[in-house]
Amino acid sequence: MKKNILYSCILIITIQLLLPKSGFGQPFKNLQEQPGGPENSSAKIKLSNDGKNLSLIYNGSEIFSVQFNEKVKVTTTSSGNDAITQKITIQLNKRNGFKAKVNGSSEALAAETGGKAQRAFAIIRTSHGLSNNLRNNAIYDRNLDWMLQASEGTVIKSRKNTERLTNFELTFKNNREEIFFYPKYYQKHKNLPYYQPWNYKVYKESITGWSSWWAYFREFTEKDQNKILEVWQKKHFADYGYRFIQIDDVYHGENDKGRENSEMANSYYGGRPTTWLDWKKDLFPGGIANYVNSINAAGFKSAIWMGCFFSDKKTANEHPDWLVTDKNGKPVETPWVSYTMDATNPEVVETLIRPTFKGLKNAGLEYVKIDQLRHFLYDCLNNNLDWCKRKGVTPDQVVRAYLQIAREELGDKAFILACWGTLPESIGLVDACRIGGDGFGPVTMQQYNSWNGIVWRNDPDHCDILPRKAGQGTGNITETKDVKAIRNESIIRPALASIAGAMLLLSDKPEVYENENNLIGLRRSSPVLFSVPGQLYDFDASKTDWLKSHQRTEIVSGKSPAPVDGDQFGNVCPYWLNEFNTDIESWNVFHILNWSEKDNTGTPAKAVAFKDLGLDSSKEYLVYEFWSDKFLGVLKNQIQAEGLAPYGLQSFAIREKLNRPQLVSTNRHLSQGAVEVEMMLWDSNSIKGRSRMIVNDKYVMSFYVPDGYKFKTALVDGKPAAVEKSSNLLKVNYTPSQTASLSWEINFEKS
Repeated sequence: MKKNILYSCILIITIQLLLPKSGFGQPFKNLQEQPGGPENSSAKIKLSNDGKNLSLIYNGSEIFSVQFNEKVKVTTTSSGNDAITQKITIQLNKRNGFKAKVNGSSEALAAETGGKAQRAFAIIRTSHGLSNNLRNNAIYDRNLDWMLQASEGTVIKSRKNTERLTNFELTFKNNREEIFFYPKYYQKHKNLPYYQPWNYKVYKESITGWSSWWAYFREFTEKDQNKILEVWQKKHFADYGYRFIQIDDVYHGENDKGRENSEMANSYYGGRPTTWLDWKKDLFPGGIANYVNSINAAGFKSAIWMGCFFSDKKTANEHPDWLVTDKNGKPVETPWVSYTMDATNPEVVETLIRPTFKGLKNAGLEYVKIDQLRHFLYDCLNNNLDWCKRKGVTPDQVVRAYLQIAREELGDKAFILACWGTLPESIGLVDACRIGGDGFGPVTMQQYNSWNGIVWRNDPDHCDILPRKAGQGTGNITETKDVKAIRNESIIRPALASIAGAMLLLSDKPEVYENENNLIGLRRSSPVLFSVPGQLYDFDASKTDWLKSHQRTEIVSGKSPAPVDGDQFGNVCPYWLNEFNTDIESWNVFHILNWSEKDNTGTPAKAVAFKDLGLDSSKEYLVYEFWSDKFLGVLKNQIQAEGLAPYGLQSFAIREKLNRPQLVSTNRHLSQGAVEVEMMLWDSNSIKGRSRMIVNDKYVMSFYVPDGYKFKTALVDGKPAAVEKSSNLLKVNYTPSQTASLSWEINFEKS
């Protein structure tokens, strides 16, 4: 007994030290933020005696510096007690404009804040590597969560120094400039108290694979599992970057048969560790061990769904103190989670929670999707604040205590997905969050675009490339209706997830993948490349704005979408821009899509100006459209895009024209070079490179050959490659006999 009391005291003290002050409810007294965080204060202004050298000092480091040729006047004001905004005004007398330097961490990036550029041409931008887009007017340093905003039109150049830290050069155009400094930008200004990025990294690997749920619901078996593995192996999907096979709500509860359960169980029985570790023998004779072994043997990684519910009435009656109780001490029954475990109770942790996640880890699971967290929080804890008060905890702290144990046991390398709906309480403990309801939701990715790659990875839910059914209603889908897909959907659905940098878990039956005609989109969309936002705002801010001005305890039902949950359906932004800045080269891919109903007549042709994309309109660009395999030539000022049929998609690679032969596109991936080109250089009238090619998949490289150069030879893996020549375009193709990284060399001579 004394040992349990001592354990309880230690656990409570630990929780109090680990959890930050919360805008979600009344916090513990004397809570401390996790160590390593920056100060929440304005930057210190340091101006030399002669008025010609200016520095901004924050958290003990110089983040902004500039040298002037004349004495300047600098004034500063700060507003806000908690969400601080500091305005710094710089006034010159004799000259227009100046250059400044900004020093950032390895996670600093240039981006734009909402303004005239977005009002003139609304787009969603992401960046793979550093961004030098001309729409950028701000610098955000994720490591310490500060943002420095300049006026629109300021040119920001980014580069990595020898220590891989990020340095920026800012060119200001006016003799009077105002810059704004925001300490703890996401945490305070976006009201995300658990966003403490100095304590965790965003999961950067591609989150791609397959989920059993939308394809099978609760009718999936070990036999079906073997069939999907057989087809995916035959189609070499692992070579294309698909990683996980995730089994959903079907396998669990072999020992829960006949158990007396909560009346609110909603068919979810059990909740003890054995529920998740002892599988239904009639559906999965080999159990969890066979599942993990067979997935790994097929070249994929194992993943499962699980819920945070607990429905065992006997345990509830024997240990009411393990659960959330009403004022009479009776365990509260709540839809979807039944009884809610008190994750701050050490007996609950050691008996119910920790053994579950330890068992999953020991079984070899590398991906765990934890469902029903919204019901745990909204339907139970937010409706039982008196219990929270008696316990001396807040609802968010109980949720985080549960997730903390999951993270401890699964380990830092495991992938954890929180589900469903946007759950800021899980920030820093999970790797991704399913931000909308059941079924693939394209709109969700534009309502939280500024979070993806910064706060966590966004999950738009499982992607059926040929939808056969659609949910009736939103949120928890219990009924579906039949739908008929069109071929374009097999391309645009996986492509949009990849373009957005989100999760991409397919969910069709094996026969869909047997048909080669269905595989173009999924093959060219995987892997999903990690990206950070090119914008520090959301394309549709209706959801994130709610978070800024409301308490999370206001949401008291998880049945339907909450005010913060992403909308699955609606108008999808037609314009997306992926910027690539690699060690090999820099280019952009501009996507135009028509996510419309099937009976829509399509969209008209449209001219898009390079300046609206943030590109230098004084330069010439080589433009290649991926899906139609069409070279548009050398363009200046704008792209003339063709109209799109329903669910049509165009992906234009835009590369600055050089005065020599150069790569303009590859057919491996919609990024057109970022996935597979591992090395490339121009040397003595030759382009030499190395690309990761996939067995039996014809690899095509398209090169622009300007006047004054003549093609000589093309070698791949030391062998002559097939070529096609048309005007200034050269195509080199090669079909490898195995998946491998192969060297290639394209030789030219001056004519």
